[in-house]
Amino acid sequence: MPKFRTRLYKTDRARDFEHEQDRHVRMRQIYDTIDRQSYQWIVVFVAGVGFFLDGYTLFASNMALPMVAYVYWRDETSSMKLTYINIATLAGTLLGQVLFGYLADRNGRKKMYGVELVLMIASTLGVVMSSTGEHQSMNVFAWLIWWRILVGVGVGADYPLSAVITSEFAPTKHRARMMATVFFMQPLGQIAGNLVSLIVVAVSKKQGYDDLTRTVDIMWRWVVGIGVIPGVVATVFRFAIPESPRFIFEVEDDPVKAEFDATTLFNEPTSTLSPSFEIDSWHHLPVPAVSLAAQSISDSRSLSQTEFLQPATLNSHWDLTRRDIIQYFWTEGNWRTLAATSLSWLLLDFGFYGIGLSSPQFLAKTWDSLNIHGRVPPWQTDDSPDADIYKMFLNSSTHALVILNSGSFLGGLALILVIHRLDRAALQKYGFLALAAHFIALGTMFITVHKEGPVAIALYIIGQALFNFGPNATTYILPAELFPTRYRASCHGISAGAGKLGSILVQIFSAYYNFGTGVGDDPTIRHGWVLIVFSACMILGAAVTHFWIPAVQMKVAHGKGKEKLWGGKPETLERLALGRLGRSSQYAVSQVSYSTGVQSFRMDRDGGFG
Repeated sequence: MPKFRTRLYKTDRARDFEHEQDRHVRMRQIYDTIDRQSYQWIVVFVAGVGFFLDGYTLFASNMALPMVAYVYWRDETSSMKLTYINIATLAGTLLGQVLFGYLADRNGRKKMYGVELVLMIASTLGVVMSSTGEHQSMNVFAWLIWWRILVGVGVGADYPLSAVITSEFAPTKHRARMMATVFFMQPLGQIAGNLVSLIVVAVSKKQGYDDLTRTVDIMWRWVVGIGVIPGVVATVFRFAIPESPRFIFEVEDDPVKAEFDATTLFNEPTSTLSPSFEIDSWHHLPVPAVSLAAQSISDSRSLSQTEFLQPATLNSHWDLTRRDIIQYFWTEGNWRTLAATSLSWLLLDFGFYGIGLSSPQFLAKTWDSLNIHGRVPPWQTDDSPDADIYKMFLNSSTHALVILNSGSFLGGLALILVIHRLDRAALQKYGFLALAAHFIALGTMFITVHKEGPVAIALYIIGQALFNFGPNATTYILPAELFPTRYRASCHGISAGAGKLGSILVQIFSAYYNFGTGVGDDPTIRHGWVLIVFSACMILGAAVTHFWIPAVQMKVAHGKGKEKLWGGKPETLERLALGRLGRSSQYAVSQVSYSTGVQSFRMDRDGGFG
């Protein structure tokens, strides 16, 4: 694998890094090496292919599960089995996000990266092979629950790993656009899932109607199973990518290896400090230093014998880790940032996924083509005597492609083009408010007009575009920027897990709140009220963002008539790692003390004191 990695990343040489013994000079060499680079397509590709598979896997199941219901629970009018499968997938996703986020901070990004993809591929194949066995010897529902939990773990693990690896390898000026591009691979995966479903159903239709159960059983296995192909391709690249230089330097405390990985990944020539780098810049550049152990340097001549410990990490003794967690999150107030990234993601997923857009019956109703009377199986969108099962599945994919995927694609693409010019925290806040207004408008239309159709379709497409242009992407990007390297993956995993908790809660809520099923109830009117109620989640998300999420870009002076959405130059990850107190944090204070001592020591060494 090292030889393959050498060819892949053009690392055909090793360098002697022992010429510079000063740890902090070497740190600047590492970060300068990263920041000098252009847009890193190879990093985006490696992270993005996995996210493509995530989108495909989750969305293909929306098309496949009605087929599963047709094969195994054809006459059941309750959708509870499908709901339980979805909840199992979401629960696995939550577990994967939190667990692998923690493991990535403890064991390293590289060790975890690729493992989750192998898990996703293996569990997807497990889903494909699920069956009732010979003479009903197995329970297909139980197998689907089990394998979908594991699929969810693999999907969830990819969230913190892809986000953190992209942010840590990205040059500061390209960080936002690289992360937006990785996230854009998710709607592309969703589109691929729909297209594959359309192709599989169209091809299967040629087999006729002689044995529909067998044909549909083959169909859903193809729809789900094809997703492993991009996963296999991505696995090769993921095992080849080097460890994040930031993790090696700041957590493993191995500056030589960190510099080697940074320079070889980017194919840099022998690095030297940039001409603008001076010792005084240490006063303005935060680097890791243990606030608990560092002390002021009173005797500059003893600096070379002074040991400065790294911050406590998740690999440290628990007592040190606990004290550092209390210091960073509680004493310095950074728990509010973690609470904000988590709450905003939870509110977004609870409110948006509560609409139930992925349901084939809901899509058919929005399309104004729903033709059912009373309670019917969840796979059925037409109960007329001449209803065609192939046509129903084709229509479901077509409806999803137009209503869901077109808006997601346009919103994600637009974000890639302009995100480097926008204030990301402000974009999230105003995105929440735009979604709230959109929900209220759509709900009011349903309550007053009582009708779906072209107008509703257009509004849902706009809603999907707003969703992916704003909070859906920024809730993914911001947690990978706001926290220090030693906690970055864990905090991203916790934030993403909170979002999935919102999805689980709303699935449970929706399962027991079947609007439009009472005598005299108009489902369109009741759905309108649900939209208005869920708009409150968007307003709360905007409030949380406004009050608790710090800016990740430098402030710019907004002249008269200029929008506050316009963003300034992005902050470096080292600066953002200081948290809410910034240069007043103990990490920054200890660094100023250290760099002052370094300067005094070198002046004394070079005869600067006379």
